Amino acid sequence: YKKEKKADLKAEFYAGSFFELPEAVTNQTYTHVMMQTSLFYAHHRIGELLGSISRVLRPGGTFVATDFYRKTDKENVKEFMEMNSMVDMLSLDELKTALEKYGLKYSGGEDLDSHCIKCNQMKANKVKSENLVGPSADFFDMRRMSVSDKRVTFQIIMASK
Repeated sequence: YKKEKKADLKAEFYAGSFFELPEAVTNQTYTHVMMQTSLFYAHHRIGELLGSISRVLRPGGTFVATDFYRKTDKENVKEFMEMNSMVDMLSLDELKTALEKYGLKYSGGEDLDSHCIKCNQMKANKVKSENLVGPSADFFDMRRMSVSDKRVTFQIIMASK
């Protein structure tokens, strides 16, 4: 784990696993827990993850995440799951059910599909034009098409405890 203090911020930043958080994190409670485009890597262990979030989130606290969810059956998102190294992929309704099970109430969200489509198109073009190393243009094109074809949605969600 990496711990870093910034003199001009009243915050501490920790890097670690979703499932093996350091005691310095789990021994406290928080007003907010945020995850950006990473929750979907743990859809297959959603109970563990939401249980951890629920334990460290203060009553009245807010959980915010941007994430991909499937809009169709799993067979239609198989390529998306494989290219993103996903074991499972939840629908938004399945996430809402899981949130409730772990004491978190879905309080709203927003569809970010148009942003996701535009962003992945830009990334694919940049990879092609600059011959970049890393995720391929095909990877970003697959993400863009999965959202454009309405097999997958990219959402920001909020839940409260």
